Amino acid sequence: MPKLLKAKCIAGVSFLALATGIGPAASEELLIATWGGGVEAVWEEAFAKPFKEETGLDVRIVPVPTPEAQLRTQAGDPQYHAVMVTYPQGANLLKDGMIELFDPADIPTAAETNPDYLMRSEDGKLAGVSPYFMYYGIAVNTDLAKPEEFSSWSNLGDEKWRDLLAITRPIYLSSYDLPIMAKAMGGDERNPEPGLELLKKVAANTLTTYSSIAHMNNLLTRGEIAAGPYYSGRVWHLRQQGAENVTMVAPKEGVLMIPYMLVVPKGAKRLEDTKKFLDFVSRAEPQLRGSILGGYLPLNSNAVLPPEAEEQMGMTFKELMERVYQPDWQYIAEQERDRINMLEQLIGAVE
Repeated sequence: MPKLLKAKCIAGVSFLALATGIGPAASEELLIATWGGGVEAVWEEAFAKPFKEETGLDVRIVPVPTPEAQLRTQAGDPQYHAVMVTYPQGANLLKDGMIELFDPADIPTAAETNPDYLMRSEDGKLAGVSPYFMYYGIAVNTDLAKPEEFSSWSNLGDEKWRDLLAITRPIYLSSYDLPIMAKAMGGDERNPEPGLELLKKVAANTLTTYSSIAHMNNLLTRGEIAAGPYYSGRVWHLRQQGAENVTMVAPKEGVLMIPYMLVVPKGAKRLEDTKKFLDFVSRAEPQLRGSILGGYLPLNSNAVLPPEAEEQMGMTFKELMERVYQPDWQYIAEQERDRINMLEQLIGAVE
């Protein structure tokens, strides 16, 4: 039997709809699906409440384990007006024709976002908006390890960390861990072999595969693991909540830049109100609130991080941007299925 615990599939979509009161019948609220584990709380404070104060429109942030899976499950009868997804997930949803496309004039503030982080269709329409990014580095429990012990991505493969690491599921390993580990070891997303060699060593050191943000948060704060590749915003939020034994390390080879997207399911109702919300989250002011509350780094070009945010990050925004790696997300999305299968076999072979 493989040593690693397999992440369980998330089921019960219909039950979730009943439990949250969400159904095909239109709600008076705009329903926005995000991840749980604290993500929803930041969205409520940074985006939903200020939007209501300005427009009078109610927004309910609904935490779900995998927002993209919810969107796909509800194809043809969407229950959410907008859904948060990762950039590669957005690329796949665009390719599959599952999201609404918008004329840039419908979301004017999106023009303040660096065009490198806005996804467009071939005819130039917006596939959603990109309100922020996180970076993917190494989260460390400082009760069990020193941050400097993970100054390189290769440190995750050291035998001293046997049974003291956690990794994510293959669907995310294929998009995040493999590209950044390949880059660190001399390859890139188009040449993943160097990253695969390191991932084999990391898998051998792994105690468990975490199944959700909340799961990984618990593993870190309770000291069940010493470290693991993780999202900067999640560690930021843990520290905001008082977790003094967790910190984020940006290895010397760099960190992976992960833009996030807010997309609209094909056929969703209340498009005019939803466009107003997409425009609102594209502004600098709410994005900066998100940076303070959850470490969500702004993509609006007019946003300037305050000193307290840079202090929490441990570096200036300029220094961070010099260390981030932005891969070809479209290529990663195209290769996703094959690489998920490859990584499932790799993990399954670990004894």
